[in-house]
Amino acid sequence: MTPPFREAPLAFLLFGVFTGFEEIFDRVRELITRQYGSLHPRGESPVYPFPDTETYRPSMGPDLLRRFFVMDRLWPQDGLAAVKRRAVEMEDEIRSAGRYPVARPVNIDPGIINDCRIILATTKDYSHRIYRGEGIWEEITLIFQHGEYRALPWTYRDFRSPAYHEFFTNFRSELLERLHRRPSAPPSAPQA
Repeated sequence: MTPPFREAPLAFLLFGVFTGFEEIFDRVRELITRQYGSLHPRGESPVYPFPDTETYRPSMGPDLLRRFFVMDRLWPQDGLAAVKRRAVEMEDEIRSAGRYPVARPVNIDPGIINDCRIILATTKDYSHRIYRGEGIWEEITLIFQHGEYRALPWTYRDFRSPAYHEFFTNFRSELLERLHRRPSAPPSAPQA
């Protein structure tokens, strides 16, 4: 007899955003809340400096800034690839407005915070990434082990920051509380 399959576990939906134009954070907040509902009451991180890197300077310019947004509603973990596809459309919408003097004014990377890891979605393949379909890959960026987030060999330099880890840890703790209180029947999956 085949064992029953489990529903996709729920997690906090996270958006990691970086840009050289601080006012873009307001536009991204507007777009993601229109699409995915309210931000968590503590779901907006401080603005962090983004590490200077040759990777992004040609298309995004210098002096980049990073902010995270976390949604209040829990999200099924198997829905992350669809969210990434929508995030690419949001980036295109901001770029096509033509208000910024760079080729790529913003980078929006969605991810999930679950009980034991942070996963990010990307459009770029690499050896440690798993293909999720329609041009989207996912990677485990951080793992939660021995009471703290730990980087992996491929973890982005900025995701090694203790300030980021502190911000993420609060959501991990709340997720565990919410899942513990949750009735056994899962809610229907939200639409991307």
